[in-house]
Amino acid sequence: MATATRTLRKPDAPRAVGSANVFKEMWNRRGDYMYVLPALIVMGIVIFYPLIQVIWLSVHFTSPYGGPQRFVGLDNYKEAVQDEHFPIVIKNTIIWTSVSTVLALVLGLAAAILLARPIRFRGFFRSVLFIPYVIGQVTAAFVWKWIFHADFGVISGLLVQMGIIDKPIKFIDSTSLVLPSLIVVNVWKEFPFAMIMLLAGLQAIPEQLYNAAKIDGAGRWRRFTDVTVPQLMPVITVASILLIIANVNAFTIVWVLTGGGPAYRSQIFITHVYSQAFVGSPHFELASALGVMVFFALMIFAVFYVRLLTRQSRSNRVIQDEGEGGLMVIGSEPGNIG
Repeated sequence: MATATRTLRKPDAPRAVGSANVFKEMWNRRGDYMYVLPALIVMGIVIFYPLIQVIWLSVHFTSPYGGPQRFVGLDNYKEAVQDEHFPIVIKNTIIWTSVSTVLALVLGLAAAILLARPIRFRGFFRSVLFIPYVIGQVTAAFVWKWIFHADFGVISGLLVQMGIIDKPIKFIDSTSLVLPSLIVVNVWKEFPFAMIMLLAGLQAIPEQLYNAAKIDGAGRWRRFTDVTVPQLMPVITVASILLIIANVNAFTIVWVLTGGGPAYRSQIFITHVYSQAFVGSPHFELASALGVMVFFALMIFAVFYVRLLTRQSRSNRVIQDEGEGGLMVIGSEPGNIG
């Protein structure tokens, strides 16, 4: 293998980018922003006006039967938090989000590792495993509602015919099984997204890292823990944040399958907001207060996500500078992760 010797140079330290530099850069590129100005105006109308309206409603009392609004400050927030159902909603949301995110990542990583190998019909299996993600949520929810049905559901029917159980299982009508059943549906719907992201990360891992680990005597598990997982951590982190945001905002699967029941055992934050606003006697001020809470909670994740991407972008620029200074990487076909 022919190699070339180049003089290594120390890359320049990355310059800190302050807010002043950011605004200066935006001003220097003000002409470029004119091209996206119509889209920014539309986004302002579609996003910021409803946001301001929700914040306004959250600090006012609004009668469902009309009449003038009355400023009440943070009373709506206190009433929303003191609701008897609020603790179980928070508990369900934490369980739903954490378990769904972890299982989707684990199954997505397992599928990505399998599909990264040179197996037969690999393209076919990739397409099949990606099907759950492209199916509409309403369609998927109704299919699973039929599968879980206590009287004529597919799962209970097969188990009864095989003699494994004596009577049908009430998956979504049981207070103890409803949330795990919904998590199964959610993981089935989300794991292809994690699979695609992790598969792209696996294909970007240089083959020479695995070859070096083999020379050092590392087995399959050591290569997985010492090479694959560290190299995938940026992708895993980004995928985790995106899945957390999606799961906190989840609505369709839970609402179509159970509507938050039975006895609030499957009620999560977003379905609780919808119930406060449109189910029974409407309480738009309480729903708005809950919506503002979840908005600021997700803003924290959004800021963390943007900072993470910015940090990774700067790291990539530093690595690129090092490569231009003489560091060589021998490319090869990725995929030997075992």
